[in-house]
Amino acid sequence: MLLFINSGMAQFKEIFLGEETRSYVRAADTQKCLRVSGKHNDLEEVGHDTYHHTFFEMLGNWSFGDYFKKEAIDLAWELLVKRWGLPADRLYATVHAGDVDLGLPSDEEAADLWRRYLPREHVLYGNSKDNFWMMGETGPCGPCSEIHIDLRSDEQREQIPGSECVNKDLSTVIELWNLVFIQYNAQADHGLVPLAERHVDTGMGLERLAAIMQGKISTYDTDAFSELLNEVARITPIAGIRGYDDIAPTLDSDSIRIAMRVVVDHIRAIAVAIADGVTPGNVGRGYVIRRILRRAVRYGYTTLDLKEPFLCRLVPAVIKSLGEVSPNLAEKSAFITESIRGEERAFLRTLGRGLKLFDSVCAYVDKLSSSNWEDCIKGLREDVFFQDLLKKAYTTDTDRLQSFISIARLSRIPGEIAFLLHDTYGFPVDLTQLMAREHGRHVDMPRFEELMAEQKHRARLQIGSTIEAVSRFKPDGVIRTKQKQSTAKKRFVGYEVTTLEGARVTGSDVDAGVIVLDSTPFYAERGGQVGDTGTLNFDGEVIPVIDTQVWQDQILHKVERFPSSLECEVIASVDQERRQRIAKHHTATHLMHSALKETLGPGVEQKGSLVAAGHLRFDFSHYERVSPEDLRHVQDRVNEQVQRNIVAEIEDDVPYKEALARGATALFGEKYGDFVRVVTFDPDFSVELCGGTHVGATGEIGLFLLQSEGSVAAGIRRVEAVTGIDAVDLVTQEREMLTRTRRQFKGSKRPVEESVAELLETNRSLQKELEQLRHARLAVQVDRLLDNAFVLNEVNVVAGRIDDTDMAMLRSLGLKLRLRLSPSSVGVIGTCDPGGQKAYLVAVVTDDLLRKGVDAGAIVNQLARQIGGGGGGKPDFATAGGRRPENLDTALRNAPELIYDMVPGPRLT
Repeated sequence: MLLFINSGMAQFKEIFLGEETRSYVRAADTQKCLRVSGKHNDLEEVGHDTYHHTFFEMLGNWSFGDYFKKEAIDLAWELLVKRWGLPADRLYATVHAGDVDLGLPSDEEAADLWRRYLPREHVLYGNSKDNFWMMGETGPCGPCSEIHIDLRSDEQREQIPGSECVNKDLSTVIELWNLVFIQYNAQADHGLVPLAERHVDTGMGLERLAAIMQGKISTYDTDAFSELLNEVARITPIAGIRGYDDIAPTLDSDSIRIAMRVVVDHIRAIAVAIADGVTPGNVGRGYVIRRILRRAVRYGYTTLDLKEPFLCRLVPAVIKSLGEVSPNLAEKSAFITESIRGEERAFLRTLGRGLKLFDSVCAYVDKLSSSNWEDCIKGLREDVFFQDLLKKAYTTDTDRLQSFISIARLSRIPGEIAFLLHDTYGFPVDLTQLMAREHGRHVDMPRFEELMAEQKHRARLQIGSTIEAVSRFKPDGVIRTKQKQSTAKKRFVGYEVTTLEGARVTGSDVDAGVIVLDSTPFYAERGGQVGDTGTLNFDGEVIPVIDTQVWQDQILHKVERFPSSLECEVIASVDQERRQRIAKHHTATHLMHSALKETLGPGVEQKGSLVAAGHLRFDFSHYERVSPEDLRHVQDRVNEQVQRNIVAEIEDDVPYKEALARGATALFGEKYGDFVRVVTFDPDFSVELCGGTHVGATGEIGLFLLQSEGSVAAGIRRVEAVTGIDAVDLVTQEREMLTRTRRQFKGSKRPVEESVAELLETNRSLQKELEQLRHARLAVQVDRLLDNAFVLNEVNVVAGRIDDTDMAMLRSLGLKLRLRLSPSSVGVIGTCDPGGQKAYLVAVVTDDLLRKGVDAGAIVNQLARQIGGGGGGKPDFATAGGRRPENLDTALRNAPELIYDMVPGPRLT
């Protein structure tokens, strides 16, 4: 699946394949592109060289079965040399050298065409990697001719001819324009099938062109990036960074400039993506943007000393740079800024700990290269932090140390560590790989991928029932037709009628329990709206329809049972009462969408929805919790439209561009045809592209009530609401609950909310008193332990059990105990949870004993084994837990002996 446009041709793929036609045969355009994953992935090069970018603008010209190689080359030469005045003697053209595996000869036609303009030594042959262009593993493709420009000085050109520098990854000899001659359709078996027509697809990066036209070697030196780079220099706290080209000689200017280039490139990509509807998230496009953002944050954190959210501070500079060509950046500036700020805050909370863990792992890997192997292994076995790390990373491996050693001895970062960083600290694995390379190491990716696969398998098991339910609507036995999806729409007549007579069965699958009709009034689930239910009448035999789904080009009626015969005419009847309730919720969704935009701003975009008979659910982009006041305003605005009784205006077959020009809302990620269905409830309030069912006028909704609002992902909020009779039922239930509550305060003349508030305040006061009594009782137990302290080898030992507490309180008591200990003291206290299932320990050590090597972490780690668990912490304060509470008293009795053995010096008896 193509997550982002990574090349200009993505939008024209169907034309090349002959599956779609346009009203024109030539085109020229500029297009936003993002290359961060898949076949075309420039992420690793970004920042480390001076001309690759994640986000860039692609200029292109196109021929759809019109002109071909000669005209494309002639047009390119005219534009570059005659119009823009680029020096012809610095230009080189490459053509395809042929490929035996693909069965293709060299492209002599293109070579001869170029030799009309260039000397023979400036026309070069390239292999399929460089000169055969493919969008992906399959699809439209063909040989290409790249135009390169040599930007080196005259002296350098005299020493080494440019022909030897093309495609050598030099920043001074770069590709400028690629002319792709689309002739084939690549198959999954790597074969090439000639297309019915030949096409031209050219692509030129605007940023590279700007550098050449402005006389720059690096794209980062152009006006597209200079202000952004200087803004990064302005916000970094490092003294000596006054600008991208003004860095103090005492600093590592190369690393700083790489970090600055990464930051400005990535913030451009992030801001543009969010403005176009892609918010950072855990899957798909959202995860790609999250990866880019976290990569930028890490560079800023480690190299530019930016420890607080900083990318969000660069949004105004991005808008200043790109706002004229991308006006939605300014329109959604608040949403973009807050979305980025929230993502940065979340990652910064774990970034420092993750980096510390990674650095520690690298240090352990270095230790394992020590010549004193036995001492190294012994040290690792006694290292509390390392042992705790192994327990977190190797959750199922019995010999964790050996597993770590086996990979670390190869100077690799174990896959378990990469997975821990990914799963616990939020490090995308490509970020871990980048850090590993900086340390001269590699990540054990096969093991990481195994662990990711295991995690996905566990997730699939959790939703197995859902998958099983969905799979029932993929029946192998359904008769397939040759009609396309648009024909399936024609077979749906449910906009006009809810009962249809004279339908015929065209397909069925007994095992899946589905029936396909030649025409149907049943709406199949799509666009967030659930499928219809109802009945199919087979010559008097009435069969309930329990759901309706669409699969490929067929509308599937899920039935409770099959009729005795499928040969007769069918009367298809939709459950009208249920359809009407669904329609009310669907129309209310449109009204609410508009009210949310009106209230919260243009950054609101639909991210998902469910329209059912009993309620609606709506997910939308927003960077913070919606306040109660804003929710009330949204609810009021929807009900205002309901009271206006606005008549629905529904238009079929509206040209897509015309619909957008009229202000219709189109959902990001949805694929629309040239003609769309437009649903309008007042052109000044709600206009959307929609294929669902709606009420005839908003007054039919009756009443709209919001039920809840919450977060479903970073930058994504969810609201749920009810309409009509479902809203009335909700009001009735709440009034009955209020009446029952009021009865509990018989005799009170105050409003019920005041009585409830007083009751809650009284309860809080009593809870506070109870907690104070509990603390006092626990303090008495601590006092008793201090009174019973004894001396071992000149160390005061306080050890014992605290009853009626939990782990959180035990930690608090441990901190208080340490403050009360006299010098040269160790305290060990323990408790069991109220259910008697677990035991907990806390150990504290005074500062003077720390200097003698007494370690609280080592103490609890040893004692934890006796209660069937593990633990760790800092040398002065550590905790442990275990699943053998019956052994707690024994462990506490053994604590003095363990402490005695730890204290250096002569043993006293």
